[in-house]
Amino acid sequence: MTTTQTVRAPSPVRSFLLHVDGELKEFWRSPITLAFIVLMPVMFYVGFGLAFRSQADAVRAVGEYEITQANLSFGGVLGFALMSVAFANVAIGLAIRRHHGLFKRFRTTPVSPATVMGAYLANTLLTAVIVLAVVAAIGLLGMGVTLDPARVPQLLLALLLGFVCMAPLGAAVSLLPPNADAAVPMVNGIFFPAAFLAGGFVVLPLGETVQAVVDLLPGRPLTVLLQGSLAESGPAWDWPSVWLLLAWSVLGTAAALRWFRWASEREPRGFGSARRKGSEGKG
Repeated sequence: MTTTQTVRAPSPVRSFLLHVDGELKEFWRSPITLAFIVLMPVMFYVGFGLAFRSQADAVRAVGEYEITQANLSFGGVLGFALMSVAFANVAIGLAIRRHHGLFKRFRTTPVSPATVMGAYLANTLLTAVIVLAVVAAIGLLGMGVTLDPARVPQLLLALLLGFVCMAPLGAAVSLLPPNADAAVPMVNGIFFPAAFLAGGFVVLPLGETVQAVVDLLPGRPLTVLLQGSLAESGPAWDWPSVWLLLAWSVLGTAAALRWFRWASEREPRGFGSARRKGSEGKG
């Protein structure tokens, strides 16, 4: 006598949690990802922070704000780390997965696209929280960073707005690289200039025209909000920067939804040739 067992598909919540678990394991087991996405901002902060450690208490005038050097460096690294995880990591990761057909394989399963992408973004958010927490611990314990308790909610909200802005932009930029090999140089060619021109570390004399363009890029309003939440004096909340971040978020989301592709137009190297050889052998 034989019995048949009905295999139930996992619930949407369980399916989502399983995908999040898989994303976490894949991310944290990759030495290259850990080195460039997680450790780079931390090592950068240690080197940059130690270079200015003797001037940690010096008060700098930055725009409308008066901010200590320690907090100025801290805000710059927070913005750099957030852009590294939410922008560069998303753009490179999606481009590589698309080229190698990983998302295309998920599309052949019963899992919904929202679950696949939601799990990926959930892992990105968790990674950002971990990296920012490590940077904050280093700043508070060893770099002379001081936080005004009244401005901590603004700091957390600025970081959340930054993530909401940078992640969709990363998804949109992931469409630019033609293949996996081009993903890292192309994305970093956008990320590093944008991160340093934002003025989080030093104020560069760019000239009025160039500065006007830089002020419109998403890194600049994020930097302004971070500096305001860490400043000794000046406005804690800059609404024009908030609206600009939200505008970039809407633009990135619209572009990603409009042109997002689950699979690359070009097959991974060797895949097409192997398939052709197999068909020729059968013939």
